[in-house]
Amino acid sequence: MLDKTEEIIGLDVYTPTGILVGKVSDIRFDLKENRADGLIIEDVNPAIAEYNIVINIPFSWISAIGDVVLLKRFPKRILRDGTLQGL
Repeated sequence: MLDKTEEIIGLDVYTPTGILVGKVSDIRFDLKENRADGLIIEDVNPAIAEYNIVINIPFSWISAIGDVVLLKRFPKRILRDGTLQGL
């Protein structure tokens, strides 16, 4: 079990089909609700997102966090303008 947010930073993130999305670079916080609400992913796999973008994975997409982050859903591709293809 992860006890600290620092333990999540640097974990690899995988789609439900086992494709590497990228690495967790930060955790997004909703200051209004005073809670974490997503993971910021950098070094995103260019096969699933346009080159050199940073994406926010909402916690509702996460299936499990342990040695890696496993997602329960992910679009086929993410475009620079934020368009999600095949979600």
